[in-house]
Amino acid sequence: MRLERFVLRLWAGLVYLFLFTPIFAVVLMSFSTSKYSTFPVRSWTAKWYSEAFGDEKIVAALQTSLLISIVAALIATLVGTLAAMGFVRNSFRSREIMRAFFLSPLIIPEIITGIALLSFATLLSVQGGMILVIIGHVLIGLPFVLTVVSARLYGFDRSLEEAAMDLGADEVTTFRKITLPLIMPGIAGGALLAFTVSFDNFLITYLLAGSEVMTIPVHIYSMIRFEFTPKIHAISTVIIFVSVSLILVSQLLAGERRQT
Repeated sequence: MRLERFVLRLWAGLVYLFLFTPIFAVVLMSFSTSKYSTFPVRSWTAKWYSEAFGDEKIVAALQTSLLISIVAALIATLVGTLAAMGFVRNSFRSREIMRAFFLSPLIIPEIITGIALLSFATLLSVQGGMILVIIGHVLIGLPFVLTVVSARLYGFDRSLEEAAMDLGADEVTTFRKITLPLIMPGIAGGALLAFTVSFDNFLITYLLAGSEVMTIPVHIYSMIRFEFTPKIHAISTVIIFVSVSLILVSQLLAGERRQT
């Protein structure tokens, strides 16, 4: 048993090393004085960060990504929360089919989702742009909101709502003062995951954005193609930090859900 446990831990460690070594390398090279991706790093500097945030195109792309991610996360959170309430609190004939439809973006490749949206927009004579990108990001963010909020609702004590209504509260007041505060950690966790998925997305954005919308992942891709610079390492490190921080916060909220 000890040997098997050791082998499993060693294998898990090798897998984590394989997955995270390139990420650590990007972070380290973002502080290198060299203009080239050399390793190991011989001397350190933070000038690439100042140059990255002094680049108007990078700042504009970052602002666009934040705007799209916030709007997409808000819409996905609203729709996903309402859908979770409907699926958990009600039983109807097509419930499982509808749930599978909402969760389908998790298993359908993003390129298929992007091509489907692009084809649908073409049929409607709609050109690519921010609205189409937001719709695509809402679709890929919905499953995360639905999953997290549904888990919160399944562990919800309905007797609290019944007690509030017995004391004279109507359904709206009960939802606002009892249900919503108790499921808020799940809603917030789902919103953070939806924001992270939207902020990091490249493929759907690249297919739907057109020439007018430039998010930070798409801009990094264009920089790699035409002008490789250590600023790419710097802004990539910022994205990694933001994404990991949001995921950790969502996990903390999920931990709060399990404790309650």
